[in-house]
Amino acid sequence: MLRKAFVAAGIAAILSACTPSDTVTTATCPRGGLVPDANTLVQFREGPGRDLTDVVAQAQIVDFKITCEYASGRNAKPGVVLDLQVAIAAERGPADRARKANLSYFVAILDGEQNIVAKDFFQAAFEFPDNRTRVGRVEELEPRIALKSNFDGPSYRVMIGFQLTEDQLEWNRRQRGPR
Repeated sequence: MLRKAFVAAGIAAILSACTPSDTVTTATCPRGGLVPDANTLVQFREGPGRDLTDVVAQAQIVDFKITCEYASGRNAKPGVVLDLQVAIAAERGPADRARKANLSYFVAILDGEQNIVAKDFFQAAFEFPDNRTRVGRVEELEPRIALKSNFDGPSYRVMIGFQLTEDQLEWNRRQRGPR
């Protein structure tokens, strides 16, 4: 359902917004958000150690931007195509020897009742050239959401997060502390 369209280098200051053109329905875009406890990732080397010297890589979903275009025309089926940009920053840890990090993240589409109607997984590969310990990129995706009516679009949500193991999720929750 989701199609990886383009990967651009760099981190941009991105705010969630929708900019309809004169050929599309003027409904607002589906809202977006980061999944609580899944917007950061710490990868540790194999073994029991969980201190700073055991970190292979750390990453954060820094921001995202959503623009959209609704289906238009007499014979068009209701739906919306999103231009979703996800900004990810990665940092090399002291335990890294490969100077590379492969991070798995997901994009989930929720309907108006908060049911997950689609979820796809993506890989973001980072390399740390020379002496760089921090790198970033903007992933660009084009999910399409089929709708009963174009006016249903704003009730949908796009949720973004890293695909974490149980240990990584528990680590994130311990770092955050009590709510």
